[in-house]
Amino acid sequence: MRRYKLDIRGREFEIDVTELGNDLYQVVVGEETYEVTLSGDEDLPGATITPFFQPAQGAATRPASAASVAAPRAQPDAGAKPAAPSAPAPRRPAAGGGGGAQLSAPMPGVILQVDVKAGDAVKRGQQVAVLEAMKMKNSIKSPRDGIVVDVCVADGQAVGHGDAIVRFQEG
Repeated sequence: MRRYKLDIRGREFEIDVTELGNDLYQVVVGEETYEVTLSGDEDLPGATITPFFQPAQGAATRPASAASVAAPRAQPDAGAKPAAPSAPAPRRPAAGGGGGAQLSAPMPGVILQVDVKAGDAVKRGQQVAVLEAMKMKNSIKSPRDGIVVDVCVADGQAVGHGDAIVRFQEG
């Protein structure tokens, strides 16, 4: 079971979600219980959750970016031209691979087991691998029905967030 606490316009809601089977969940909101069938999911760009540290005083402090902790900058020379902006870093594929042609690692860890091979037909919700992260085993499930065209990992391999685990046939 997973418990979520949400604050919506000043009202607090506590939601309990229990997985009953592939794409079938029991959702409890207050006194109401619902049986929910998940018909689709996807990771949206920019939907990364960034953890934050909340000191005892109560003020939230977000993690410092690499730019904000860099060495102090020298004052620019009055006659120097400003540097050209650098090219943006290449984007990684979205983690989770919701409806795309790739299933990506949702977090960094070590692949303990790979359950599919190229050419296998998989169903949505079928386990394709087991990922160990922070001493916990996480079942990595297929986000779609499809044919596996490439297995990008092996047992014992370390992966980072967003690294490809399997690729699916397009279409």
